[in-house]
Amino acid sequence: MSILDLLLTLLYPPRCSSCGRDLRRLLQPSLCRACIAELGTIGAACARCGEPGETSPCVQCRRSPPPFRHARACFRYREGGLSSSLVWRWKYGRDHVLGRSLSGLFAAQRRLESECYDVVVPVPLHDSRLAGRGFNQAVLLARAALLPNERLAPRALRRTNRTSSQTSLGRRARLGNVRAAFTVADPGALRGRTVLLVDDVLTTGATVRECATVLRAAGAAVVDVWTLARTPRLRVPAPPPGDVSMAPRLVPAGVTEEAP
Repeated sequence: MSILDLLLTLLYPPRCSSCGRDLRRLLQPSLCRACIAELGTIGAACARCGEPGETSPCVQCRRSPPPFRHARACFRYREGGLSSSLVWRWKYGRDHVLGRSLSGLFAAQRRLESECYDVVVPVPLHDSRLAGRGFNQAVLLARAALLPNERLAPRALRRTNRTSSQTSLGRRARLGNVRAAFTVADPGALRGRTVLLVDDVLTTGATVRECATVLRAAGAAVVDVWTLARTPRLRVPAPPPGDVSMAPRLVPAGVTEEAP
């Protein structure tokens, strides 16, 4: 740490980008341990689709195997909980400080598995939605979690249809909403490659299923999925505010504790 960094830290103590709690020994935006603990971890999950709390493989994967090899996520997405609040603040409130913290958390969790891919492909937004929002959160997540020798391909997939938001749709409607919504820009570039598909939230899996189907049709040898958050099929209610006693701890290397 340089003298300038030390002075800046003393003058402007870093704060958790979620709750604002003071942090120690931190020179970049991050989350405090309490917020990370409240987000929790996925825990035991289906080895194929990543469904939390399932055996391996889950009933749905046995009945209808997904087009991807496996899906993983950092934490559970709970409506009305901290996870949904943070994702919405980033995506729709354009809180980019929080976005950098979530991207750092995503990168730390992904690197724990350390599997390397030829190509990392973010789930694309339609051009009109990208213009309105100004950024694609999947691209920022993918860029933050890129490993050495991996190639980021933000334009490998193209969203050709401006679909309705998946947020308010049920499972059947989501599947229909994204059908034929994606194309591969250059199929030859993916032939025989291992591909990591990245998105922010996996709910029913309709979007990543459609993307993986298109990528496999273009010749990708393997498609795996990583998302920031995952909605369990069996919805889990959010814990009461401030109650993190039942939440598993999720503390990646390099995350510092908050000041007492």
